[in-house]
Amino acid sequence: MGLKKLNDVTGITEDIQPSEEVIRDPDNTAVIEETADADREEAKEPEETQESLDTDDSQKLAAAEEPSPATKNGKNSKKSMQPRKPVSTKRLAVYLMIKIGVILLALWLTFEFVLGMTINQGNNMHPAINDGDLVVSLKLQQPYLNAAVLYRHDGRTSAGRIVGLPGNVIDISENGELLIDGSIAAEDIFYPTQKAEGSDIRFPYTVEDGKAFILNDYRIDNNDSRSFGAVDIGDIDGPVLFTLRRRGF
Repeated sequence: MGLKKLNDVTGITEDIQPSEEVIRDPDNTAVIEETADADREEAKEPEETQESLDTDDSQKLAAAEEPSPATKNGKNSKKSMQPRKPVSTKRLAVYLMIKIGVILLALWLTFEFVLGMTINQGNNMHPAINDGDLVVSLKLQQPYLNAAVLYRHDGRTSAGRIVGLPGNVIDISENGELLIDGSIAAEDIFYPTQKAEGSDIRFPYTVEDGKAFILNDYRIDNNDSRSFGAVDIGDIDGPVLFTLRRRGF
């Protein structure tokens, strides 16, 4: 509908045409909504600003309360700044002597209870072991029949081969054959077995308890049990573990 306006000068009433915006929105709803949106945005901006300020303040407070790396490592830095005292020559000498003593003790225990070692003198075990070979045995292993071993006799360590253990009957035939319990021994020996001349050992020979009958592989050399009898098992340093050929490759 149209509006009328009274002209104060002429006293004539004039019709007023409403604008297009008023016609489209007679209740001014759009204007009211735009005003409300603007008010909400203005109210929201202070809230966001306040939150960002609160966050910045909390971060600054946490940074201020956290101790600096220098403060954390204050003790360590003080320690590192202190010069180290030089170790005296006497103390170094003591440390060196202790290390040498420990090494020597370990070696002694090894060769006393674990390994036996000798340099073979002569060719009594040729061709398995030659003159000058370094022979190492394993003391922890019990000697067994037909094993090459290291044994001690008359203060000397020698290499030999066990051909009889307690209870075995050893004999030597006229043809140079080694007999064990009446049977020819299965050996890879290239030389005939002969009795030792002038020896008190009589065949057939029964090996006593706790002993082993030991012969050389080079049977022409009769400096073995054919001459001095069976050897105490306690004097055997175990089966040969390996040999290191020092010459005559």
